[in-house]
Amino acid sequence: MRNFIRTYIPHLIAGFAIAAALVALLFWLDTGQLVHIVAYAGGAWSAAAMMWLALGAVFAGLQCAMARSGGGDDDDSGPRGGGGHRGPGDGQVIPIRVEARIRERR
Repeated sequence: MRNFIRTYIPHLIAGFAIAAALVALLFWLDTGQLVHIVAYAGGAWSAAAMMWLALGAVFAGLQCAMARSGGGDDDDSGPRGGGGHRGPGDGQVIPIRVEARIRERR
């Protein structure tokens, strides 16, 4: 678990930094008069903080998921798919008899 936490913390910081940049960009572009709403409405700073927290959680999770799925070694020299074990036919088709039952319609 410690390895996961050690991996997650840099991505957490990067995700919240990206979220802060996005919220700052939204304020700078004044999308939907967001600056006016936050500056003059009472308690609207908490809404901006909640937006930063929600976006930070999403971006941190995305950063970690991208790091986990893109990581790993690219060594393809070993056996793939089932450890290299073959069945009794060694690649040959073995017929298996299956009983087919006809059900009555209601």
